[in-house]
Amino acid sequence: DIVRNLLTGLQWTLLLSLVAFIGGGLIGLLVMTLRISSKAFPRNVARTYIELFEGTPLLMQLFLVFFGIALLGVDISPWLAAAIALTLFT
Repeated sequence: DIVRNLLTGLQWTLLLSLVAFIGGGLIGLLVMTLRISSKAFPRNVARTYIELFEGTPLLMQLFLVFFGIALLGVDISPWLAAAIALTLFT
């Protein structure tokens, strides 16, 4: 029973990691494009995003996404909240 639960957890962990890796790569590409822009506004947006996500702990970001979206009246699954938070963090 314990091994089955561990294998189920491993499956979800790998899937969540894959989603965060792909989503983080796409967001990272967007932030990189903003960061190397010749205009000041996109560079400032990228700098703010980087400082926000580097300056706060991942656990706090996970809580803010899950409970913050719920405060807006949107019912969000824990898996989706984790995927969004990990993607933004990555």
